[in-house]
Amino acid sequence: RVRRGALGLAVLVLVTAFTAAALPRALDASADDALRDALSRAHPDDRLLSGTAAASPASAEPGTLRERVAPDRVRAAEQALREAVRPPLRLDRRQAAYGVRSTAPAEVRDRRLPRPSPGLDPRVTLTAQAGLTARARLTAGRLPDGTVTGPEGGRRLQAAVSARTARTLKLRPGDTLHLPSGYGETSVEITGVYAPRGDPGQVRASPYWNAEDSLVRPTLVPVPVQGGSPKHYWHFSAVIHPRAAPALLDLREGAELFWHYPVDQGALHAHQVEEAERQLASLSSGPRAARLQERAAVGRITVEEGLAETLSAFRRDRSALSPLLLIALLGLATAGTAVLLLSGALAADRRREELALLRARGGSLPGIAGRLLAETAAVAVPAGAVGTGLALLAVPGSRSGAALAAACGATAVAALALPVRGALGQRRARVTADRADVARARPSRRRRVVELTVLALVAGAVVAVRQRGTADGGDALLALAPVLLACAAALLLMRCYPLPLRLLSRAAARRPGPVAFLGLARAGRAPSAAVSGLALLALLVALTVASFGGTVLAGVAQARDRAALAAVGADARIEAEDGGALPAGLPGAVRKVPGVREAAAYRTQPDGELTGLASGVTVILADAPAYARIADRTGQGGFPARALRTDRHTAASEPLPALVSPGLARGLGGRRGGTLALPGLQVPVRAELVRDETPAARGGAFLVLSREAVARARPDARGTALLAADTVLVDGPSADGAALRALAERRDGQDGKHGQEGKHGQNGQDGKHGRGARDAREGGRSVLVLRSAERARFADSALQSGAERLYTAAVLASAGYAALAVLLSLLHTAPERLALLARLRTLGLPRRQGRGMLLLESLPLYAMTACAGALTGLATVPLLGPGIDLTALAGTPDSVPAGLRADPAALLLPPLALLVLAAAGLLVQSRLAGLPGRATADLRTEPP
Repeated sequence: RVRRGALGLAVLVLVTAFTAAALPRALDASADDALRDALSRAHPDDRLLSGTAAASPASAEPGTLRERVAPDRVRAAEQALREAVRPPLRLDRRQAAYGVRSTAPAEVRDRRLPRPSPGLDPRVTLTAQAGLTARARLTAGRLPDGTVTGPEGGRRLQAAVSARTARTLKLRPGDTLHLPSGYGETSVEITGVYAPRGDPGQVRASPYWNAEDSLVRPTLVPVPVQGGSPKHYWHFSAVIHPRAAPALLDLREGAELFWHYPVDQGALHAHQVEEAERQLASLSSGPRAARLQERAAVGRITVEEGLAETLSAFRRDRSALSPLLLIALLGLATAGTAVLLLSGALAADRRREELALLRARGGSLPGIAGRLLAETAAVAVPAGAVGTGLALLAVPGSRSGAALAAACGATAVAALALPVRGALGQRRARVTADRADVARARPSRRRRVVELTVLALVAGAVVAVRQRGTADGGDALLALAPVLLACAAALLLMRCYPLPLRLLSRAAARRPGPVAFLGLARAGRAPSAAVSGLALLALLVALTVASFGGTVLAGVAQARDRAALAAVGADARIEAEDGGALPAGLPGAVRKVPGVREAAAYRTQPDGELTGLASGVTVILADAPAYARIADRTGQGGFPARALRTDRHTAASEPLPALVSPGLARGLGGRRGGTLALPGLQVPVRAELVRDETPAARGGAFLVLSREAVARARPDARGTALLAADTVLVDGPSADGAALRALAERRDGQDGKHGQEGKHGQNGQDGKHGRGARDAREGGRSVLVLRSAERARFADSALQSGAERLYTAAVLASAGYAALAVLLSLLHTAPERLALLARLRTLGLPRRQGRGMLLLESLPLYAMTACAGALTGLATVPLLGPGIDLTALAGTPDSVPAGLRADPAALLLPPLALLVLAAAGLLVQSRLAGLPGRATADLRTEPP
């Protein structure tokens, strides 16, 4: 038994030390992954350390400016800036991009260049970026040299353009670009065409090619036009030799020096973000900035804020998640500590007679405690070391201090639990052992003080969470609120547990047969109050942490579902990107797709106006019956479709019934109504129904009308673009997404032809602006938005997904500790139960009745603990829910609140699993007691 006990302690300590060491490292690794994900998702300008220095005519004398843009000075400034950056920031010099460029793009007056919008000349940025020879290959001509000829106001220099730029702008070696300068005109001869080295993926990821705009491909830049569609012009870059950089000073806005350094993402860790922000700030102002300006000797260097803003946004998001993770980690730590203490208490109770004998023979309390400490340390310390080593090897992480401290703490608790409990139990020498009778025990005054203290802490924590929320991540009292609720529930259960036992025992005493009486009598005689109390505490803490974590995860899932529904409007949405019309037969075709239950077509007018009341109203002209069914099924302001109908006898001047948002309802004044003005359409309306939300509106004021009712009131609009549907909502959780996508693409009718033309287009552009212009030319393009895809988008951030995985791991580990507490309790009482069953069977007790007695003895405590765990988990929702915001964990917009949600599975599965495990353990014990020869062995062996 001693060897089995030592082995069990070693396994328990190994698992706990592994968990304690693994969680901090997993937390660091998850945060590091989230940081790298945030940097990779950021715009290229926002993940680079970028700096600029002005070389415009207003910044210095002409001679000083020529020295400033000289290649040697630019390289010296680059070295000074690079050396000024200190850890934790490390720069990847291999991908650095630096040089001199024109301050503002210059208009190219040559009429032969393509112009997407008449009257808007292309614009070019001349850049003397270092390192082009090593990173590009020539496809035509030669690279430019540093030759600059001509007088001031008539400079001539050479440049090279990318292959895509040459193809789009119809440029070839030998062409000349004419740019306006401050005193005349600058001529740029195209001497060569280059292409970046490497495959397209490497080029897209290269900071060298993407730090500066349009270095690889031209960009179609939109120019807003009031009251009309935007116009566009081409912007491209032309690379000149660094020795020709002084020629840029002749341009109207002059030149500026630039430096772009990619940050070594592998060297920057999440816990270093604040220090990195301070380092970036010191480059912009303060003594370090002054020293940098002095060493660089190119005037004031302005460090761009893009990288700092990216790091700051990551830090804010991580800080918002930290309180939620702290709740899970502290709950798991408390559950593990309770199980370790329970193990020590059970071992002390099992060796109570041995320790009493040592005490009676003159052993001192320090001597007994030291002996027990040596015994447990000989097992716990090696097991803790092995568990810690396995965690350090198995779980990657940037730091080990917190992991080692947590593992050492767990090992110390395991080593000290038995000595402390054993010594405290032998403070007074006893001739006979006290009878442990839970059913008739009277609580002491000391216990009352402890209970009142815990209740006061619980009340304070609950009030603080409800009032302050979990925004203060450093407040351990708030993070321990679920654990304190479990402690209060354990104390309440210990108070209430004797009452049903006494009632059941009295009822069993009046019934014939010994099974019920013996089982309930033994249930009321726990091994000791301390042991039973620790068992209850360990079980309830573990169950509460698991249930609370389940409510958190359920709340996150519900918030993502609501946010996805609010973003899409239904399970899917097909809409015309350009505001055009969808085919009239599309809703019918969509209804035939497998899994689709309903399809509703409508037209959206985002800028409706209620004359004299409101403007910017989202107006939805919908097929009322189908739209009403979708609104009802999705729970977004369901309404009866007949409320929006009109009949053939309704006068054209009579206001049309409308479903409106609450703000519009107050303005319309009930049934008095107002006049709705749309482009090309004006109808009177009245507020028939008021709803807070509707599937087709994304917030703000909205108004829903029946398309058929509008067509009856305005027959001249029937069949025109004014009432043509531009969106179809699809209801059907299991709808075939591929079939819906095929329908959305098929309606173009021009996919093949325009797809090829759009790839290169008339201008050869495939960037973002190019796609927008291409769509406008093609017209009739539609896009499919799936609710499932939108929901997945909320969880695709490494920060949210990593935090969710850690929360799930904490929930599972807490459930595992609950199972360990049950197993420890069952193993502690197993020898005594086996011996009792052996004695009773020699007296003629059947095996079936023996199993019943075992179940009656132990299941009342486990059953009440399971009920208390479920009720405590349920109580956390109304008690703590108002102060816990899960928006950061869910990754949803602030407009969609995310809070705790009482999930039946999360509340019931852990307690039911506990009951099943306890019943299975008892039945196994009963089965073992019935093995041949077991009864004789148990009768000859005294229970420990």
